[in-house]
Amino acid sequence: MTGRRPLCSLVLGGCALATLAGCPAPEPPSVDRPPASSSAAVPLPARETGASIGLPAYQGPPPAGPRSSGPVTRLRAAVDLTPAAPGVFSRVRFAAAAPDGGGYVVLTPDDAGLPERLGTVSLVGGRFAVTASVPIPLGDVWGMQRLTDGRLALAGPLPTGEGNTGGYGFAVLDPRTGAHRTIVALPFGSPSDLAFGRSALGPDGRTMYLFISLAAGAGPRQRLMAVDGRSGRVLSDRDLSSDVAGASEVPVGHDVAGLVPRPGGGVALVFDATPDATRPGRIPTVLTFDARLAPVGGPVRVTSLAEGARTRAVAAGIDGTVFLVVAVPGAAWILAVPDRGGAGPVLVQLTDSLYDHALVVEPAQVWALVPAPTGAQAVDLTTGKLRPPVDVGCPGQHVRAMFPAGDGADALLIGECDSPRTRTQMLWIVGR
Repeated sequence: MTGRRPLCSLVLGGCALATLAGCPAPEPPSVDRPPASSSAAVPLPARETGASIGLPAYQGPPPAGPRSSGPVTRLRAAVDLTPAAPGVFSRVRFAAAAPDGGGYVVLTPDDAGLPERLGTVSLVGGRFAVTASVPIPLGDVWGMQRLTDGRLALAGPLPTGEGNTGGYGFAVLDPRTGAHRTIVALPFGSPSDLAFGRSALGPDGRTMYLFISLAAGAGPRQRLMAVDGRSGRVLSDRDLSSDVAGASEVPVGHDVAGLVPRPGGGVALVFDATPDATRPGRIPTVLTFDARLAPVGGPVRVTSLAEGARTRAVAAGIDGTVFLVVAVPGAAWILAVPDRGGAGPVLVQLTDSLYDHALVVEPAQVWALVPAPTGAQAVDLTTGKLRPPVDVGCPGQHVRAMFPAGDGADALLIGECDSPRTRTQMLWIVGR
């Protein structure tokens, strides 16, 4: 590829799109490319600040991948989540698909002294509604995945009790009854630890991955762990300090953006690196690890420092591709990094950067979904084509996040609506 990113302009809210060929989009702030850099993981005295263009770039949907199901076009259900946390004002933060086309949601109360709750949304009498609600035995939820046996793995800090001394790990929970067991992967350290984390589930449906970034009194720690969801055994444990230091002068901390599972096992960690602590810029960066948590290549810089990008959302492709939405001055870009690959062209440019904070990509990797003023909007990642927005039926809505769905739906949207009450917490199920 050349030193300049091909891109196509996309205006959310109904403006016309051009295709990638001959697109009249404005040029990015700075997209000159340096010579290809080494992929070695050895920390350098002066960290690279150019995009990693010396590796294979994303070439589009996988040839052997599933057939595209088409763009999202309609709202299938709008569910008031108030019954999942009755009498307590809470905010919905996570969702995961349920087998019947419904979903599971995590609600966090404003009162920090109350437990977070897991709500189940199921199909009853032809409509979706909250059918169960149980407390979550975590101090905070960093991620949620559904295991093959139907239980949910929720990651985060585990309070002291239930036969353990507390630490970071998983609560494996039955969403109907609340029965659970806790898995402490890393015991608590200093009481002053400030922790950030993300979780992912491997393709086998039982290997759980946990990334933890700690700002501790004895110095920052960066850990990546693989845990067996059935036995609770820690399968692998890697100190990422040197891996992170190869791309960033500061620990990952709150700049962690996502943990993406790889089809052959292992994960890709996405974060905004700080290559020079004396400068304010960040670089969206991907570190890849195999099933044994050994590094696969070195840090992949998705953009250059000069482009001024910050990661806003991350989604996983079926073939290990990492999809990102990054905010740049005056716009946002959808980018893709293939497994074992590097930086490539901008797939879509969003000129309305108010709606760059969430992303869902279908398994075929043709259509993606992003927020829109009325709810959500489908984008063709191969052409930049934009579909009319899906209206979730709430003029005062705020879509906070999106998650993949299944069984006829394409995405679960969570957020709030000012109807029937102010700041009503909602789950919207959208599909074709």
